[in-house]
Amino acid sequence: MMTHNYAEYVVPDGVRLEDVRSRLLESERCEVDGVRQITRIYLDSFDWRLYQAGGLLEEQEEAGERILVWRDCSGSQALDAMLVSKTPGPIGDLPPGPLRERLAPLLAMRTLLPLARAMSSVETLRVLDDEEKTVVRIELETNRFASADGKKEGALSARLRLVPVRGYPKPQSRLQELLEGEIGLPLTQVNGLLEALEASGRRPLDYSSKLNYKLDPKERADAATKHILLDLLKTLQANVAGSKENLDSEFLHDLRVATRRTRSALTQIRDVFNAEVTERFKEGFGWIQEITGPVRDLDVYLLSFDDYRGSLPEPMRPYLEPFRQFLVSHYGEQHRTLVRQLSSPRFRTLLKDWREFLDAPVPEFSAVPNAMRPIRGVSDERTWRMYRRVIKEGRAIRPGSAPEELHELRKSCKKLRYLMEFFESLYPGNDINKLVKILKGLLDNLGNFQDLAVQAVSLRHLAQQMEEEGVATTDALLAMGVLVGNLYQRQQQAHVEFAEIFAKFDISANEKMFQDLFQGKKGQELAT
Repeated sequence: MMTHNYAEYVVPDGVRLEDVRSRLLESERCEVDGVRQITRIYLDSFDWRLYQAGGLLEEQEEAGERILVWRDCSGSQALDAMLVSKTPGPIGDLPPGPLRERLAPLLAMRTLLPLARAMSSVETLRVLDDEEKTVVRIELETNRFASADGKKEGALSARLRLVPVRGYPKPQSRLQELLEGEIGLPLTQVNGLLEALEASGRRPLDYSSKLNYKLDPKERADAATKHILLDLLKTLQANVAGSKENLDSEFLHDLRVATRRTRSALTQIRDVFNAEVTERFKEGFGWIQEITGPVRDLDVYLLSFDDYRGSLPEPMRPYLEPFRQFLVSHYGEQHRTLVRQLSSPRFRTLLKDWREFLDAPVPEFSAVPNAMRPIRGVSDERTWRMYRRVIKEGRAIRPGSAPEELHELRKSCKKLRYLMEFFESLYPGNDINKLVKILKGLLDNLGNFQDLAVQAVSLRHLAQQMEEEGVATTDALLAMGVLVGNLYQRQQQAHVEFAEIFAKFDISANEKMFQDLFQGKKGQELAT
C-alpha cells in the first residue's frame, strides 16, 4: 500500500509554475511524461468524524479508475487505499478489506458526503541519474475547485510535489535545497483538498452538535439565553436538509436533540422571557418533537435490529426477518409524511418567527423577574435547585418503586445535565466536566431502563400490528415474544443496578462539588 512521504510546495503569487519548470529542466536530466487529469473528492461525515480521527479521505479519479485513499491529516502520507467502482456513501458501499475495517468504527451509522472537489492537471518530470534510472519524480500541478453543490468554483494554488524513489535520498535532498533556497518555494503541510474546502466556503469542524458557548457571567440572563438558543437553532436548521433527504439517521437525531434542548432551555432558564412568548415556542418545538418521533422510532428499531437478532437463541434468529421487512415497508411512508411536515408553512413560519425573536435585541428594561439579572446568578440558582430535586427524587426510589418514578428521575437528570452543559463556560472546566461525567453514569442507567421499557411495549404493539396486516408468521411472533421477554429481563436488571449507581452519585464529595460550584462565594460575587 502507498506509504511514502513526499515534499509538497505551494507556488506563491508572483511566481509562475512555467518558470519553475524551466529552472528544473535546466538543473536536472529529466524525462517529461504526459499530462494527467485527476479529480479528487474530499469525503467525510457531516460531523467530521474522519477529520476528528486524524485523517483525510480522498477519492481520486484518473483515466476512468477510482481509488479511495486514506491519508494523515497533513495529506502527505497515504495510509491505505483501495479501488472502488463509485463514490461511497454508507460504509456498506465499501468492499470488505482493511480500509473498510479502519473506517467502519469511525463512521458508525453516518454516511460519507462529498465536501469539496479539486480538478488537477498533473505533469510528471522523472529525474534520471547517469544510468538513466529514475531517482525522483517531480509532479507539477495546476488546480481548480468546485464546491460540493456546484455553486462555487475557481482557481487554486499551483503545487509542486517531490515524490521519492526508494534508495535515492540524496537527489530529493538536492532538489529540496534548490526549490526552497534558490527558487524560494514554501514547503506546505496544507492538503490541497483542504484548500479546496476553504475556497468552497467550508472549513473542518464547521458543524458539531456539541454545545460550545462562551458566556460572560455578568451578561443579562435574557441576552445570554438568546445566545444559547440561537446556537441550538443553527444546529436544528443545519440538519433539516439531511433529515428530508434521509442521508443517514444522525441528521434526524441531531435535529431532535437540538429541539429537545431548546424546549429544556425555555423551561429551565425560567423567567427571562415573556411567559406568552415562552409558551408559544415551547408548544411549537413540542410539535417538532411530535412529527419527528415516528421516523426516529423506526430508525432506532432498524439500528437495533442486529442486536435484537443476536439476543435470540441461534435457531430463532431467522424468524425475526419478517419484523425487519415490516419496519422497512413502513419507513418510506412515515418518512414522506415527515418531509411534508418539514416543508410545511407551519414549520417554516415557526423557525422564521423564532429566529426573528432571537435576533431582536433585548429591551433596555424588562419586568420579567430574571431577565436583567446576571446569567451566572440565574445559572447557580436553577442548577442547584435541579440538583436538589434529583437527590430528593433519587432517594425516594425503592426496589418496589413504579417505573414511572425512575422515568421522572431521568427527566430531572436530563434537565440538570442540559443546564450544566448550557452554562459550562461560566465555571472551572475541570470541575464542571467532572460533575457532568458523574451525572452521565446515572443517566446511562436510567436511560437504559426507560429505553428497554419503551421498546418492550412498542414491540408488543408492532407485533400486534404485523398480525393485523397479515405479515406476521407464527415463528415471527414467537421470536418477538422472546425478544420482549429479554427486554423486560434487562429492564429489571437495570432497576436492580440503579441503587448502587445512585449511591455512587449521592455522596458527600459530589454534593460538596455541586455546592462549591453553584452556591460558593465565587459564584455569588460573579452574580452581583
